[in-house]
Amino acid sequence: MTPDDAALTLLAGGAVDDLDVAVLGRLAELVNAADPMPDGLVDRIGMALTIEALHAEVAELRLVGEPALALRADETSIEAGTITFTTDVLTVMISVHHENERVRVDGWAAPTGELDVELHQSGRVVTTRSDEDGRFVFVEVERGPARLVLRRPSDPSMPVVTPQIEL
Repeated sequence: MTPDDAALTLLAGGAVDDLDVAVLGRLAELVNAADPMPDGLVDRIGMALTIEALHAEVAELRLVGEPALALRADETSIEAGTITFTTDVLTVMISVHHENERVRVDGWAAPTGELDVELHQSGRVVTTRSDEDGRFVFVEVERGPARLVLRRPSDPSMPVVTPQIEL
């Protein structure tokens, strides 16, 4: 063992004192200033753990449409995107329409039939039920990260969960 190794072993075995706490506190401030924790990270981790605990079917994301662009500078552009999520048991397509500071989400699920549909966003959950054709809608939704959780009446304990998307 080198003298440096011996010194490190001695220091590592000692108690944490006020100077250690001050140095660690300053280090935490520097890390938070240089690389802050992303907004919503705790919620995303919680959702990921919930999904794992539920052994949910996680949908795969496929982007189908691109936002439309305005042709002239004085024209208002219309943003709309179509996204498809697929699993072995369910395919869900949503169309996102931006309406000022809010969005409208129109969705269709196949195979058709009634589903309980939840929109999870920033700790809030809004629920609706699809009709017999698999159609559902959420209106006046805030912009920001969101995910859908769909439950089939035939197996409500096995939800289908989409990846998080930006509305």
